[in-house]
Amino acid sequence: MSRCLAALACVLSFGANAAPAADSRPNAWGYRYPHSLDAEIAAPEVHHVRYADDHVMLMEVANPSGYRMQMHGHPYPSIFARDTAAPNPGQGALSGETFLDPASPRNGQNWRMGAAPAGTSYPTCAAADPEDPHAPANNSGAPIHFYRIEFRKLDATAGPAAAKAYAALPERRILYRTDALRLVEVTLQPGHAETTANRLPAVVATDMPAAFDAVLAAAGPGAGRSDPPVGMAAPRCVTTAAGRGAPVRNTGTAPLHFYRIEYMRIDGDALKDHWREWYPYMATMH
Repeated sequence: MSRCLAALACVLSFGANAAPAADSRPNAWGYRYPHSLDAEIAAPEVHHVRYADDHVMLMEVANPSGYRMQMHGHPYPSIFARDTAAPNPGQGALSGETFLDPASPRNGQNWRMGAAPAGTSYPTCAAADPEDPHAPANNSGAPIHFYRIEFRKLDATAGPAAAKAYAALPERRILYRTDALRLVEVTLQPGHAETTANRLPAVVATDMPAAFDAVLAAAGPGAGRSDPPVGMAAPRCVTTAAGRGAPVRNTGTAPLHFYRIEYMRIDGDALKDHWREWYPYMATMH
């Protein structure tokens, strides 16, 4: 599918999903800033919403070298999925970053990283709590590109209601797709295992502890994995390599639900030479 067709499909998909109700501020995680500072509103050139429903929002984040972003925040917990190098990997932040509130406990210090699968360099992941407004600049000399799944609500805190919501969902739904990757929603009913084998490198994003345990058990000892953000039970992520791991099995009594970003192409170190071809919109950002 061409990128244009993928973008059209995304618009149709986004429009077909009911817009989530406006959350109150401060929200459940203490994020207190107005919607005007939300990333997709305050810094839309960098943060492209590729899919959204009342549970998650997938953002494509792109920051060419030398571009200074507008001040913006991220109100929700999230999982980062990267197939290229991350600047400042200890914190997950971009270089040259300034903060609206330098003393905030939500400036990235609670994030937890997930390594690449054993024997590989990518993909990697990170589990993040909400991020108060910040203004990064890319001073790295190379473009930055990754995806971020933001959880508008967490199944880890939803109780039995979460299981009921997934009782009628199919095993696998592709929510967004480009030539390079696809976002897949996976739901496994009690006693079921995946029937569609995943043979692609992937970042798995979970906000249900039982789903994380099942994904990690299937992925095997070579998988990368993150802890949840400090002070939280979710979200968490798992990284898997191409052709590795067994089908995820649901041995419990309630549905399991999680998301996979599956990579048909790993950008890796080639991003610096091919970004104009792969992400031409970055060339117009100033």
